[in-house]
Amino acid sequence: MRFRVERLGRILKSNKKQIIWSLIFIALIVLTVWVIVKQNESFSIEGFINYVSAAKWQWIALAFLCMVGFIVFEGLAVLQLCKAFGYKEKVKRGIVYSAVDIYFSAITPSATGGQPASAMCMMQDGIPGAVTTIVLLLNLTLYTIAIIVIGAVCFIFNFDMFRHFSIWSKYMILIGCVVQFVLLTVFLLLVYKEKIVTKIANTGMKILHKLHLMKNIEKRQAHLVEVERQYKECAAAIKNNKVAVFKAFIFNLLQRISLICVSVCVYMGVEGNIKRAFDVFSAQGYVVLGSNSVPIPGAVGAADYLFIDGFGGILKDPVSIELLSRGISFYCCIIICGIITLGIYCTKAWKGMKQKKKC
Repeated sequence: MRFRVERLGRILKSNKKQIIWSLIFIALIVLTVWVIVKQNESFSIEGFINYVSAAKWQWIALAFLCMVGFIVFEGLAVLQLCKAFGYKEKVKRGIVYSAVDIYFSAITPSATGGQPASAMCMMQDGIPGAVTTIVLLLNLTLYTIAIIVIGAVCFIFNFDMFRHFSIWSKYMILIGCVVQFVLLTVFLLLVYKEKIVTKIANTGMKILHKLHLMKNIEKRQAHLVEVERQYKECAAAIKNNKVAVFKAFIFNLLQRISLICVSVCVYMGVEGNIKRAFDVFSAQGYVVLGSNSVPIPGAVGAADYLFIDGFGGILKDPVSIELLSRGISFYCCIIICGIITLGIYCTKAWKGMKQKKKC
């Protein structure tokens, strides 16, 4: 019993940072929902329950299925890239990689914790660190391209929907577009013109070092060389596995579309005007563009604001549909991914205790 208590103490201590971010994430959720509800005087819990009860359950069930698709498609994209390097994993392991990535991306600023957590799971399955790095780097880039493609479709085929947003929301959406293009441009330069980028970065570090604004420059330069090597390998991977990369892109595109379709399904379930379905899709597409680059865990607050602002001009009750749609597409998704992550962690901890007992 004492051994188990000590083991639990070490586990909690080693994961203190994750616990803190989880608490901040929960606090942001509570604050966001409270602000949304308080700002809408006509909103009531009873009215919201009646609103949900009146929805067509077939469409709500389809919305949940689309949410699950968001998790599954990312896993399939990662598995497709792993397969290109000769590492075949089962679909359930791909779902684990995806769930861990989604969960930690949601609770850490700018989604910084998702890929390291996913990489750890992949390496535990015997996938080398170098392969893991390239796979996740490629997948992140394909994810960015998928967002850009969907954004382009929204701007080209439904620019009028963009006009429904307020000036501040428009700024957020445009900034989101710029950030996505910058990320993609930097990636392409690092992959195909890595010498130029690394030379600029190296010159910048030397200047900062001379100004006494950067220490341990040798360590940073060595890291820069390693980064350059990784991107060279990434370029070779793209060249040698074009079909696999394209398939992974399709899965990433389906992942984004499936999440956007949650709002469309919820809308069809509560209002059911098929003529406005593409308007809802476009509005949600703009929400994704505007919130994806916000450095807040899960873009909590920003995504909710954009949703209510953009949907206010096309829906009868944007607050209720936002709570229901966001509740399925984000909060339920995070709960499911959190449960999977906790299950993986508990299984690992239990196996570790059993092995230590044997010793």
